[in-house]
Amino acid sequence: MKSSVESASNRTGNRIYFLDNLRAFIVLLVIAFHVSITYMAHAPQWWYVVDTQNSSLFTLFVMATDVYIMPIMFFIAGYFAVPVLQRKGTIVFLKDKFFRIVLPWIGGVLFLAPVITYMIWYSRSSTPPEYFLYVKTMFFTPVIFNHAHYWFLGELSYFFLGVAILYTMNPAIFERKAIAQAPSGYFFPLFGFIMAVSFFIPSLFFLPDTWFNKLYIISLQPSRFGAYIGYFVLGIYAWKNLWFTDGGYMPRLGRWFSAAIILLIVFLVYRVTFADTTPLLLKVGNAALHSYFCLAAVFAFIAFFHRYVDSSAYLWRRLSANSYTMYYIHQLIVISATYMALKIQLPVFFKYLLVAGSCMVLCFLLSEYVIGKLKRLPPASSGNKQTI
Repeated sequence: MKSSVESASNRTGNRIYFLDNLRAFIVLLVIAFHVSITYMAHAPQWWYVVDTQNSSLFTLFVMATDVYIMPIMFFIAGYFAVPVLQRKGTIVFLKDKFFRIVLPWIGGVLFLAPVITYMIWYSRSSTPPEYFLYVKTMFFTPVIFNHAHYWFLGELSYFFLGVAILYTMNPAIFERKAIAQAPSGYFFPLFGFIMAVSFFIPSLFFLPDTWFNKLYIISLQPSRFGAYIGYFVLGIYAWKNLWFTDGGYMPRLGRWFSAAIILLIVFLVYRVTFADTTPLLLKVGNAALHSYFCLAAVFAFIAFFHRYVDSSAYLWRRLSANSYTMYYIHQLIVISATYMALKIQLPVFFKYLLVAGSCMVLCFLLSEYVIGKLKRLPPASSGNKQTI
């Protein structure tokens, strides 16, 4: 019997649907994740809206989800980067990324990140600073300045630029294999070790969740940045070696899912037991567990979506088509919804489901029926000119 990978790989434009669907799901999970921070016990003080109703279960959810959501996004971006570059050529590729990624990133940082960050004061104080005074005197200071969630677009911009430069210098290194090649037995353990080292070394100088924004032109977490590069490159490597195609490597769901569950439990127990990971040996353990849990979770999700969600059904196609816009606007919706829910007294889990579900639906509806329709409007000058 033919595998579903073959049919997925040979459909519209050689698009592998389960990766598109996984990316759309991760965007929904990002929305759920950001809503969860509002309701976690001991939420970080820099978070935009913090509710007095909270639960440690949301803390565990945030702690676990934070490990793998963005590596999945970078992996998928890497997987599709080179075929688009080869099809369009370097100039058109960079031009497209400039208008689709770079300009929205800059616009988001300059105009929307200040609004999002302002909620720290607006949601906590009866007399928040006047908005334009805050932007002028506070937001762009090194202590407060941040990219909000648009940091992802910034890092993608640099990664795409790096790929384009390397491709121009030596396109041969991006040639796709003629025959599918599966990873060797030591490939994933070695990759996990490299990712652990990339997490451990910055943790000697920064706390694991520290954000570095002082250069203004990039926003990153030093302990995570190596993993984001690693998973982006791994995505390129997977595409080169025909992973997820007919006859190519496909992760086994049972094996990766079992590893992910075991490592999830061990990781959470470790993080709760050793909340202070300052001692050197605890840093080593944290880096190792973070790295290998992330690896197992990434490929467990890939295997699950390949088996069960390799679909071009209408809803998945619309979620996939709207995933970028939903990611772009979601924090504005999340901070508004969580702020309006502050004074609503409901059981915290019901309140969370109500807010998170509303945010997901509203993000989709705005993207599909408002922003999407505006994008499809013809330019004002495209109509027939009246002749005199």
